[in-house]
Amino acid sequence: MPLCGPYSDLEKECPVRRAMRWNAVALCACLLSLAACGKEGGGDTAKGPTVLKVNDWSYAAADLEREIGQEVRRAPRELAPFFGSKEGQKQFLERVVRRELLMQEAEKRKLGEQAEVAEQVANLRRELMIRALVQEEIGGKIKVEEKEVQEYFAAHPDEFSGDTLRLRHILVQTEGEAKEIQGRLAKNESFEEVAKKQSRDTNSAAQGGDLGFMGREQMLPEFARAAFALKTNEVSEPVRTPFGVHLIKLVERKKGQPLVFDEVKGQLQRRLLDERQAARFQAWIKELESGAKITRDESLLPVGNFGPAAPPQPGGPAAEPKAGEKS
Repeated sequence: MPLCGPYSDLEKECPVRRAMRWNAVALCACLLSLAACGKEGGGDTAKGPTVLKVNDWSYAAADLEREIGQEVRRAPRELAPFFGSKEGQKQFLERVVRRELLMQEAEKRKLGEQAEVAEQVANLRRELMIRALVQEEIGGKIKVEEKEVQEYFAAHPDEFSGDTLRLRHILVQTEGEAKEIQGRLAKNESFEEVAKKQSRDTNSAAQGGDLGFMGREQMLPEFARAAFALKTNEVSEPVRTPFGVHLIKLVERKKGQPLVFDEVKGQLQRRLLDERQAARFQAWIKELESGAKITRDESLLPVGNFGPAAPPQPGGPAAEPKAGEKS
């Protein structure tokens, strides 16, 4: 599978040049988070033979092995053999030298005592601890086995029909607004005209809420569930998504080629895992809240002066995804 994002150019380079570029990228990342990776290895706690010394700071072979292991897990897979080679590890040591020299210089200048730096270090520590906690409680416990993916696939054939839907929608801010519009539609007011006047989705309002043909994979899960349950010309009950509250109308359904299990297995497994982990996370947060004493004084809000509030535009500019679509 082709790489994308920051790794796309690495595919076109030879392994040595690719590794050199990755080292440069990783060094920059490390410099941005010295508290996370700058001093966790080495020092007086180094065990075993010393592979590197920078002034009084020692770096053991075991430290090198551990950090390279972490790097291999972050880097593109094809770089693993290079990081396992003597040349690759020599380059890695050079990176460690630069990192340690910069860290020692920063300490010499007592930058860690600056309020801004101390605050950023505290913020980073908090984020790393929360990430580790969530991984331990959620990521390490909630799994989805392939058998469960197969069972879901077999039990939900409609989700994998390959059908596409032509939809219209009206996007509003509250369920109260949606209910009021439902009453107008029940009196045979035109869905398209109401969408032009009332919908907050600036991408589709002028077209009477027309979203065109969309596949299930293009929609947010809650939007898709409601849309695919509709009959032609039927309008949904109010559906809440991060964009707001939608009323969805099915204009036309176009039959597609049913998907086979191997085509969707990976994506479906990730989706089921995300859903289960999100559900467990929400339940866990409620458990924590129920055992905590929390007080809020919302009379103090809003705080600060951050300029005039921009009018909400859930649909975003023309280049953004349509409301109901995944970003």
